[in-house]
Amino acid sequence: MRIPKSASTSTKPQQIRAVGYVRVSTEIQVSEGVSLETQRVKIRAHCIAHDIDLIEIISDDGVSAKSLERPGLKRALWMLDAGKAEAVVVVKLDRLTRSVKDLGVLCEHYFGDGKPWSLLAVSDSIDTRSAAGKLVLNVLMSVAQWEREAICERTREGMNHLKNLGVQFGAAPYGWRYSEQTDSFGRRVLVEVIEEQRGITRIRELYDADERMKRICEILTEEGVPCRGDKWYRRTLYRVLSRAGVRDPERPRKSSPSKAERLAAIPSAVRDKQVAAVRATELRTYGMSLRQIAVQLQSERLLPQRGDVWYAAGVMELLRMSTAAERGVVKSKC
Repeated sequence: MRIPKSASTSTKPQQIRAVGYVRVSTEIQVSEGVSLETQRVKIRAHCIAHDIDLIEIISDDGVSAKSLERPGLKRALWMLDAGKAEAVVVVKLDRLTRSVKDLGVLCEHYFGDGKPWSLLAVSDSIDTRSAAGKLVLNVLMSVAQWEREAICERTREGMNHLKNLGVQFGAAPYGWRYSEQTDSFGRRVLVEVIEEQRGITRIRELYDADERMKRICEILTEEGVPCRGDKWYRRTLYRVLSRAGVRDPERPRKSSPSKAERLAAIPSAVRDKQVAAVRATELRTYGMSLRQIAVQLQSERLLPQRGDVWYAAGVMELLRMSTAAERGVVKSKC
């Protein structure tokens, strides 16, 4: 009796399209061609053994891996974005990049969790299509994150140490400049700038006179007081006052009047349509146009019942009301 073969439950993985990437960093290797050709042979053999459709092999000849700004690498990543390939195959991970930071960038945008593309490193046994490959890549990304945080921590500690020694970062404050001389600790010595020191004196005078910040900026610009820019701005003035020890944070500054204060200063409006009609008729006898009458009514605070602006149509209606009143036909509705 013939025993039928058991049906196999294993399924063949779907074939993916891949782009190969090879790189050498020295011109000698490029001229010899040994390293490039060796990488191409290994990539082709790996793709054949694992049933990968190799679309193209892109190379960066004599280009260092210290940056991701490489024409060959850009084209390989473009093929992923364009949907022409689903994976990048390299011989070793250092052919792609030698920087752990740059590897983290590539993983974040292309080969990390949730991304549709894969990374295969032949000699490093990395294949992000498998759980083991993703684990290795996640470990490398964690190392990249640790490296970034460690660099930031060391930078902060170094800057704090220099600040404790009195080292100033950035440009010299207004009124001063750095000289070529240094002190016993190697710090550059600050010397006064006469013109800017006079500017600080002028700023002190205007500030003590209770001038508003905006007005001080206008005066300084009009008087030609030297500034480090095209003109004086309030944020620049705040910084100069703070560094020069002029500004008193506890002293209340003059501010622009609020909307309620501005409205309170305006005479109360009269919104009586009959009064406005009488005034409009009087102005019409002076030969004023509808537009001129509207402007005059607004200036005298004879405003419409709704809104604060008279238009020509509204003025015409007022004149008609006045004419009807003279004829004894006063409408009940205003």
